[in-house]
Amino acid sequence: MSDAPLDIRPIVDGEEGAVVALWKTCNLVVPYNDPFVDIARCRRSPASELFVGVKAGRIVATVMVGEEGHRGWLYYVAVDPGERMHRYGRTMVRHAETWLRGRGAPKVILMVRETNTAVRDVYERLGYACEPRLVMSKWLEGGPEVPALVQTVTSLEMFQRPGKPPAPTPAMKLALMRLDPPTVDFYRYLFNTVGGAWTWISRRFLDDAALGRIILDPKVEITVAYVGGVPAGYFELDRRIEGECELAFFGLVPEFIGRGLGRWLLDKAIEAAWSAPDVGRVWVHTCNLDHPRALSVYQKAGFKPYKQFEEPMRDPRLVGLPWPPPPRGS
Repeated sequence: MSDAPLDIRPIVDGEEGAVVALWKTCNLVVPYNDPFVDIARCRRSPASELFVGVKAGRIVATVMVGEEGHRGWLYYVAVDPGERMHRYGRTMVRHAETWLRGRGAPKVILMVRETNTAVRDVYERLGYACEPRLVMSKWLEGGPEVPALVQTVTSLEMFQRPGKPPAPTPAMKLALMRLDPPTVDFYRYLFNTVGGAWTWISRRFLDDAALGRIILDPKVEITVAYVGGVPAGYFELDRRIEGECELAFFGLVPEFIGRGLGRWLLDKAIEAAWSAPDVGRVWVHTCNLDHPRALSVYQKAGFKPYKQFEEPMRDPRLVGLPWPPPPRGS
């Protein structure tokens, strides 16, 4: 590849999915921050900007920059792994610094985890230095910034519709209905009831406004399975990344586990995920806190593992869930 210069400009409407996809590739997305909410906050503020670096019509780099009157800050500095030999990271940082100088900021600050020595070395080569400061924080929306707990996450994906026949329909009075639109209260009932035993906590930390922005997004689909008129489980599809569909959440109400519903509902979720003509990849995460058979069930349905990693999680006790989780059936 040539060292073609980047077209650096502010993000525009419709590019959020591509930016978040890049951030996920660069492992910049953490469970306690919704990247789409971060982008929206940045774009609302007159004192911040999210710059994208575009090459051949594709977003390959980003930097989020802001200032608060005395100093500037850098966030979400990301470069596509396949483009890092061109020093685009340096280019994006310098662009952000120029923006801050134009606003009169005398100093720029960024935070790097102590264990991320490779990134620290990069910034030192750009003229940044470690300062003897104690960083303190307070979450206004609840929860610690640095979680003390860790979960092991397995990522799975598929690139085509499964060729095997779907699971048989259970002999029950079944109905499958998409929530259009969902309500926050009913969604919280589903999320807490289905996920309580498996330590689903991410959505519990969101206030109603933040949660509503996610579940009411037209590219997010929530479908509920009813048995005899009673909610028995649900799946949530997230299409906010162009050309992809994430099975964001999937599960059953505890009373309906073990009755033959799970495989049937998963097949319906996969069928719905592939229903959009532009989808080329469907993916899902599971973890060691999920149902003991979750990983094998996803694999039997056609998903292939491609990555496993440890991820910090916020303390479940902050939202009323026990830790460690109580014994669960297999």
